[in-house]
Amino acid sequence: MLIRNKRLFVMFGALFTLFLAGCNTTEEQNGSDGTTKEELQSETSIDGKDDSSEVPDESNEEPIEEYVPNESDIVLKANTLTNVKILEEFMEIAGENGQDNEREIRVVKVDNQGSIIYDLQSRYDANANQAWIKVRPDMTYYQTYEGEVQDVFNNAPQQCSYMTKDEIEGYYKLFECRTHWEYRILPVVSE
Repeated sequence: MLIRNKRLFVMFGALFTLFLAGCNTTEEQNGSDGTTKEELQSETSIDGKDDSSEVPDESNEEPIEEYVPNESDIVLKANTLTNVKILEEFMEIAGENGQDNEREIRVVKVDNQGSIIYDLQSRYDANANQAWIKVRPDMTYYQTYEGEVQDVFNNAPQQCSYMTKDEIEGYYKLFECRTHWEYRILPVVSE
């Protein structure tokens, strides 16, 4: 009986060793990717510092194409807002503020990561006697960084009821949107 148990133990050990060899896992391999001690040591630089912890070169990333705004675009760049008059004229007639109107503007927010573009279109349905503002965000010219918390407003088209200028908080706001009750689209910038 003892010999039989020994044989089973030896056979199990041999099968387990074959299994580990088949998985390419041995005691000499320390890296989670299957690298051996020698390979890990050869990855260290001449001065003995480990090069594997270095941050990858970000210059290999493809640069984002720069958006060139049109003359009529409302642009926020370097705390300067252009075409404020066009924006405020749009607010007066857009959504619930006006009726039987169809007008479109483009808002461009520029920072060091690129441009976020919002196409705002005032819509009116005569049959339902309803007016609203359709907002289409475009992130094509914007580079998000790793770990950045993205605003859900920018992920899908929105439908908002109206837009106003909030002098107290200092923002142009869209109200009653699909994902937000109010959304601060642009700051009010002193001219």
